[in-house]
Amino acid sequence: MKAIKEQLRPITWLLAVVMVFQSCTVYKSSPITLDEASKANDKVRIYKRNGDKVKYAKIVVLNDGNFYGVKKEKHLLNNILINQNDIDKIQLKDKTMSTILTVAIPVVIIGVIAYALRDGIAVDLSKSTF
Repeated sequence: MKAIKEQLRPITWLLAVVMVFQSCTVYKSSPITLDEASKANDKVRIYKRNGDKVKYAKIVVLNDGNFYGVKKEKHLLNNILINQNDIDKIQLKDKTMSTILTVAIPVVIIGVIAYALRDGIAVDLSKSTF
C-alpha cells in the first residue's frame, strides 16, 4: 500500500497543476467598446475608474437599451447593469492565447517529468517545500 502511495504522489501533483492551468484566461491588451464586447459574445474584463476589475461571461444589450454584464454565480446567470460612465477600459478574452497556454503549460510540465524519469533522474516530491 505504501508503494502505491509513493507512485501516486507525482501523479497527484501533476493533475493538480494541470487543473490550475485549465482555468487560465488571457485577455487582449487592446481595449474595446461596450458595443464591440456585446457583439463578441465572449468573456470580458472591465477596468473601472476606481481601480476595480470586474469579469463577465459576456455583455448583452437588453430591450431597455442598456448594457448588462452576465455573471455566473452558483449555476445561475445574473444580469448586472453596467454604468458606462464608470468604465476605464474593456478587454476581450484572447481565445488563441488562452488555448495555447492551457495546452502548452501542462504539456511542458509532462514533458519535463517524462524526460526526468526517462533518464533516471531522481524526483523526490516527498521533501518538497510546497
